[in-house]
Amino acid sequence: MSSPARSSPARAVAARTSMVSAATLASRVLGFVRDAATAAILGVGPVADALTAALSLPLLARRLLAEGAFNLAFIPALVRAEGAGPRAARALAGATLLVLGGTLLALALAAAAFMPQLIRLLAPGFVPDGDRAEVAILCGRVAVLYLPLAGLAAIYGGIANAAHRVLLAALAPLAANLTVLAVIFMLLARGLVASDTAAFAIAAATVAAGISQWLLMMAAARGCPARPAFAPAEEGKGAPLPWRAAWAVLRAASPALLFAGLSQFRIIIAAAFASGSEGAVAALNYAQRLMDLPLGLVGASAGAVLVPLLARQAALSAARDGRAGAEAASNAVLAALAFALPAAVGLVALAHPIVVVLFQRGAFDAQDSALTATLLAVLALALPAQGLERILSATAAASGLVRGAERIALGSLALCLAAAAVAAPLAGPVGAAAAVALSAWGSFAVFAALLARRGALAFDRRVAATGLGLLAAALLMGTCVAAAEARWTPGAGELARAARLAVLVGLGVAVYGGCAFGVKRLVGRMGR
Repeated sequence: MSSPARSSPARAVAARTSMVSAATLASRVLGFVRDAATAAILGVGPVADALTAALSLPLLARRLLAEGAFNLAFIPALVRAEGAGPRAARALAGATLLVLGGTLLALALAAAAFMPQLIRLLAPGFVPDGDRAEVAILCGRVAVLYLPLAGLAAIYGGIANAAHRVLLAALAPLAANLTVLAVIFMLLARGLVASDTAAFAIAAATVAAGISQWLLMMAAARGCPARPAFAPAEEGKGAPLPWRAAWAVLRAASPALLFAGLSQFRIIIAAAFASGSEGAVAALNYAQRLMDLPLGLVGASAGAVLVPLLARQAALSAARDGRAGAEAASNAVLAALAFALPAAVGLVALAHPIVVVLFQRGAFDAQDSALTATLLAVLALALPAQGLERILSATAAASGLVRGAERIALGSLALCLAAAAVAAPLAGPVGAAAAVALSAWGSFAVFAALLARRGALAFDRRVAATGLGLLAAALLMGTCVAAAEARWTPGAGELARAARLAVLVGLGVAVYGGCAFGVKRLVGRMGR
């Protein structure tokens, strides 16, 4: 029986984890509500395309900074600085805030000044001086102000998390979503549907959301020992200046930021090549938003479970068992497959009813649903590879292969660019979406080969048999669900369509769960 001294910290960690999980889940749900409301007010058309292009950089900044990737480098640096005293930690926090905030502010001002050229790069299919380009430029010049706000929120959020103050920081994305939703509902109340005014208001609401997120993060960090101070810290012997230490934090964070934004970078590339087709940019964005939930869950498991496990196993393997880390990584790959495979097959099989239930209302009509569902089904093919990519990038980081992982990530973006350049002229937006899937699977293949060659990943008969068994279970589930969906005519009302989708999802869970249990039993017997 554990003593109170040991159980109390464990309970505190569990309580903080539960609070963050609940706040994150609530934020994800509100994010879907926000996307559904945006779809209802803009649909899939020229105005929606323009707004999506304008929000490309703010969405990327949110993915890189506001969702915790920056903390992977900032919090350890802050903890090390605290070892030299509170003044050193405050100086590092202040220097990092000024460096990151100043850099992002300079980028935002440059982007605003050169927004016509930037929109031409992000959406070359927009006709110059056409309606889509003009609205995108106007909205983009407002929306880029979100960039420095995201940086400020990331710094204060890291300070709060380092002091184990998680609740207010976890609620910040929730506040941001509520801010945007309030503006959207106001637009709906005034009947401003599919209008340039609505697009501009949502772009401005994105900046307001950044302000609310920053203020909440500041409230969370209030009174923390490492709250930013802007006077130079007293240096110990050989200690780096705070400015140089701040730049070192940004450099150390770059691999995590690259992998956190990899899926968004690919969508930006795909959207650029699909921008010649009206509605394709917005449809790709809606489809990717539906992919974000399963990808986020796999990424969270990699950060919260796999990285600490691999760090401990690495320490043990140096003295005892060199295969411990490789086996841990292989088990994580199987766990990711067990979740990502059925999610991908389910999204392919139920793409149309999912899009109809979540988005088809207001300005978002049946034609918009058909386009979005098609792109979702193609993007879903990339889901297992993108999930495994996050597991393998965490494995590479724990194994000291950060530079190799960075080269693989950049190579995958080059592959996505080349594939989209070939496929988009042949197949339009579908070809651009297929380039995303090809890039993700190429990245996974090279990652797996590198880690297996370095002994950081073990592929044995058990792993192969389990992986093939899970794939067979997912395909059987998809066949059953697709057959049931084809035979069951959807009802006329929204409630009837939602109930039908819920039953189909339940059928898929039951079929896959039973098959996966059988695979586990069968592989267990093989191992005896």
